[in-house]
Amino acid sequence: MDTPVIEADDGASGGLSYVLREEAQLAQVWTAQNRTEYGQSLREIADRFQATRQHLDSVRAQIDTLWERFTILTLERILSGQLREFLDEIDGDMQNIRPQLTDMDCVIDRLRAYIQERRGWLGGKTAILEPLAHRTSTQNYLALMMGRVEGLEAYLLGRKDGPPETSESHHRRHTTLPNDLLYLRVRLLTTRIAITASNRCKQLSDLDAELAALLPDVERLKTEFAPLITRFEAVSELSRYWSAYLDITVPKHD
Repeated sequence: MDTPVIEADDGASGGLSYVLREEAQLAQVWTAQNRTEYGQSLREIADRFQATRQHLDSVRAQIDTLWERFTILTLERILSGQLREFLDEIDGDMQNIRPQLTDMDCVIDRLRAYIQERRGWLGGKTAILEPLAHRTSTQNYLALMMGRVEGLEAYLLGRKDGPPETSESHHRRHTTLPNDLLYLRVRLLTTRIAITASNRCKQLSDLDAELAALLPDVERLKTEFAPLITRFEAVSELSRYWSAYLDITVPKHD
């Protein structure tokens, strides 16, 4: 939201209305409910990650067992003439594992997408705060307020020898105090909003970094998952090879 910088005396009352709207907007950007929602998101991510890790370990154990059985027993079953029955057993095991692999791949992708969605949620709030935080520098605001205070001081003390912007011309422009006081009030409130918005931007940036730090853990799950797929597909290809070999050398009896 673009907020006009209050410079002219007759803009102070209008500036106050902007301040009130900005204060209301600021109060709604990162509420107690938002903080609770973020905490719940972190707990959900942790729970989903733990469940995914356990599922991955379970699938790994099944594939390791499948691989060990296949590599150790295939030759034995060939020599004993029981290879076809053995391959049927292996195929049954694979039919049980395959859906788990598909589900595991999707679960990891959904976990990554959820973390990114939560980062986008924080980014949307940061986008609202940044214009409030960076529309002008606090130093600039302080300089403007100091100039007005000096002008008020000169006016109240009846001095005509103040700084150029607060001397005779300033004395002629201000015949009452309320406008200057309102001006200072608007400036102070606006500065407070800018500081609060800046602090919240920093807080949300830290929270975003906290979420971003979880993504490498998700990628490690993917990295651990890839060899399981490779091993599973290796068993599948070898099983098909031996089945084709049997079909050629030992046709099934009707």
